[in-house]
Amino acid sequence: MVELSAAEAAVYDRQLRVWGIEVQKRLNAAKVLIAGCTGLGAEVAKNIALAGVGSLSLMDSTLCASADPGNFLVHADANQQSSVAEISAGALQEMNPLVKVTVQRGCLGVTDMSFLDSYQVVLLVDHSLAQQQAWDSACTARGIAFYSAASGGTCAYLFANLHQHTYTPLEKASIDSEEPATLEQQVIQYPSLAEALQVDWSALHPRRSHKLICVLAASAQFEQTRKRQADAADLLAVKQVVEHNIAQAPGCKIQVPDAVIEEYLCGEPLPAVNAICGGVLANELLKAVSHKGEPVNNFFFFSLSDSAGIVQRVG
Repeated sequence: MVELSAAEAAVYDRQLRVWGIEVQKRLNAAKVLIAGCTGLGAEVAKNIALAGVGSLSLMDSTLCASADPGNFLVHADANQQSSVAEISAGALQEMNPLVKVTVQRGCLGVTDMSFLDSYQVVLLVDHSLAQQQAWDSACTARGIAFYSAASGGTCAYLFANLHQHTYTPLEKASIDSEEPATLEQQVIQYPSLAEALQVDWSALHPRRSHKLICVLAASAQFEQTRKRQADAADLLAVKQVVEHNIAQAPGCKIQVPDAVIEEYLCGEPLPAVNAICGGVLANELLKAVSHKGEPVNNFFFFSLSDSAGIVQRVG
């Protein structure tokens, strides 16, 4: 395991007091790839870079001239012909010179996924559900922890597939003693994204199930049929898929308001939502690397309309 240098011990002193030296060593040895330098991707990258991940690579060939306005790492005076990954990597390197920040070359649609072998954790941000499923399959075949996330309007979600993940619960002091209780390691088994999107609509709870899972499942069906990602122009078609699925599911009691579908497909991503979900997602990546604390299994949904984040197991 990588030893901490004197400079790292000094810079990370505060978080060392929170989660300890062994967790920080694991973090310093981790190699993380973030594919998609959108506003949400920038929030996650900033958070884990400041936390001291050992190696962080960014992948996004989009030119700065077409950069997501929410990516605060790309300044207005940036070279417009440089990729957003290059400019974002430079900004992150300045934020924390102790972290190795690089650019992973290539595009998301490549068939040769061997470049993933260099990483322990992979995050795909703001891309189609078809691409998310393809990357999830590639990471599963390699035993790499996979996350995907996207935001639209006032809502966002993250998906996690850590395969078979072992973790130690966070320590809590017992009632009768000031000493922390001895906690045994726990094991969680995760389904694939493809399995999660084949959701049993009849089993969805009308109140406890987040409506966004219905929108994602319907959008995945749309993509499979039309061979492209749904956008604002496809609002009616996605609504029809949702209505059809509800009608065909025996005893299905869940109702999906049109406003939820409209907000996700048509709404512009909000910096506030990106900041909230970027913080949650970065924390989940740290859990995956450190094996400390119970991770999300397997979806996290957030919406400003209900001002709450919901963890839900689907699949």
